[in-house]
Amino acid sequence: MMENAGAQKCALILLQDQQLILEAMTYVVDTAIATDNNQYIQNFERPVIPISETQELPQALINYVWRTQKFQVFDDATVQATWVNDPYLKLQQPKSILCTPIIKQSKLIGIIYLENNLTKGAFTSERLQLLEMITTQSAISLENAFLYDTLEHKVEQRTQQLNEKNKTLAHTLEELKRTQTQLIQTEKMSSLGQLVAGIAHEINNPVNFIHGNIKYIQKYSNNLLDIIQVYQENYPEPVDEIIDIIEDVNLDFLVADLPKILNSMQVGVNRIKEIVRIWRNFSRLDESAVKNVDIHEGIDSTLMILESTLKAKSYELEVQVVKNYSQLPKVKCYPGELNQVFMNIISNAIDALQTMRSQKSNYYPQITITTEIEAKNQVRIMIADNGVGMSETVKKQIFDPFYTTKEVGKGTGLGLAISYQIIVEHHGGKLECISTPGKGTEFMISIPL
Repeated sequence: MMENAGAQKCALILLQDQQLILEAMTYVVDTAIATDNNQYIQNFERPVIPISETQELPQALINYVWRTQKFQVFDDATVQATWVNDPYLKLQQPKSILCTPIIKQSKLIGIIYLENNLTKGAFTSERLQLLEMITTQSAISLENAFLYDTLEHKVEQRTQQLNEKNKTLAHTLEELKRTQTQLIQTEKMSSLGQLVAGIAHEINNPVNFIHGNIKYIQKYSNNLLDIIQVYQENYPEPVDEIIDIIEDVNLDFLVADLPKILNSMQVGVNRIKEIVRIWRNFSRLDESAVKNVDIHEGIDSTLMILESTLKAKSYELEVQVVKNYSQLPKVKCYPGELNQVFMNIISNAIDALQTMRSQKSNYYPQITITTEIEAKNQVRIMIADNGVGMSETVKKQIFDPFYTTKEVGKGTGLGLAISYQIIVEHHGGKLECISTPGKGTEFMISIPL
């Protein structure tokens, strides 16, 4: 437009949301070299500000063209009485001005403002006809640009909405996986707890009966032995029939061995009662709420449950369990859940030791359990083994649900995922893993007191 109109200044004004916006403005930098229309040196700007906020254009004139949708052309703007009080025209004193609307199908799209400060009557009728053709074409181009921009904006909006929905779905899926793992493991541990509690209950009744009667048997046996001794003292020469019975039952041995048998029975019953107590402690079906508990008691209960797996086969060395227990106060926690964590970690350690046994001769399997008080009122439990260890790749995934390095049917990949959730989310603690291939693994559990 500047080239064909011979203008020194041009402004593109667009109508957006019933407001005129200065979209772009162009100047001739040096008119001395503007010898023909193709040699303009121009400075393009993108101010994008409302017309009401600019001092570089005659606002009153532009608003008039907006309202009337009729072009205005001045051969000498300094003598236009209607606009003599316009601040811009009064200050700049431009010579020729052309202000024309951009219209398509009776709809105003924008306004073109052209200005020449050197020549009066710069915008001739021939130039006006040419500018009218260019304006008509620009109306089509601008409308297409608006449509494309609107479509692009809608596509961007829709893409953003889809991305947000995808993120929401991914988060929901992750939550569902975590819930699923928790339900499966909770059901698994609940079934185990019910089984252990059921066995403990069934054993507990007869054991209590035996335990309660052994002391009476001991008392009655001692009384009978006392009577036999008195008889021997008062009747040193028994009849033949009594002599035969004494020889048949080996009375001297019976008298010496019976108290020993009763004592060993008492020890055995006490051991069974201790096992039952530990089983009931592990299951803790009645202790789902937060309680202050002895951490060591929970660890010992777990080791008792796993005792058969710790024992070696005839051709293997038994797993040695080293306990480095510190003096700990009772810890406020979910005891059943914490026992579940101990069970998962120690079971995995036993599996790692068994794998190491098959790979290495003269191997001494060992699990070391250390407890201590950390700074900031934290209890730390460290469970270490000298098993096969893990690579960095495996270590990064061990807390992911359903990830397992075990053979199909031997692991669900849920144990450590649930353990992490129990320690971190339910207890506000930390569960970390340190491992080196061939040198073993250590899990560190930190729980706030």
